[in-house]
Formats: sequence, C-alpha cells, structure tokens
Amino acid sequence: MTARPVRSITVPPRLRVLEGRRPRRRPIAPWMVFTLVVVVAFVGLALARTALDRGAFELAELEARIAQAETENTQLRLEIARLENPARIAPLAEELGFVYPTQRRPLLVSGVVVDMRDADPRWIEIDRLAAAP
Repeated sequence: MTARPVRSITVPPRLRVLEGRRPRRRPIAPWMVFTLVVVVAFVGLALARTALDRGAFELAELEARIAQAETENTQLRLEIARLENPARIAPLAEELGFVYPTQRRPLLVSGVVVDMRDADPRWIEIDRLAAAP
C-alpha cells in the first residue's frame, strides 16, 4: 500500500471591510408622488362637486319657496281687491243702516287753511254715487 500524500488544508481568506460607497435608500419614485397628487386632486374635486350640488339643491328649494310665496301674495292681493270693491261694500253698508250724506258741511278749524281746489278725488266719487238714483 502506498500512501497518498495528504492534501494541504487551505484556510479561506478572512472577510474584510472594503472602503467604498455607502448603500443608499432608494428615493420614492416620482410616479408614486404623481399618483398621490392625482388621488388627492380627485378627492378634492369630488368634495367640491358635492358642495356645489348641495348648494344647487338649496337654491332650487329656495326658488320653489319664493314662487309659492309669490303665488300666495298674488292670491292675497286679489282677495284684498275683492274685499275693497265698493260694489260689495255698498249693500253691506245699507244693511247696517249707513246712507250717503245729502249735504256736506265743511269743518272749520282755527289756524288751518284748506284749499278746496285740491279736494280728494275720492270725495268726488262719493258725491257722484250719492247723486245716483
């Protein structure tokens, strides 16, 4: 038997620190920043649109209420005109015993000068109605 030579054991080289660049953390990619800005803008636009729609609904409700109030105002004006109508008031006054005066006497108050040329046209109308048969 022949002996084989023993291989020499080689020791691996020891680890050592090399001078060089420090590893950097990779920055946030620009597309992520852009995506974030787009998402925030979209949410902002959605909120603004919702606020505008709410305002439009309130405006429509107010316009409907205004139209209703105008209609009611017109009806009340018509009712006032109907109630103020002399053709309606004259028979009621006669039922209560009111009559047209046959003669008018001016009331003279000391210190007050009345110009009869500027007489109230309503009195003229009353005179005309009183003279009617």
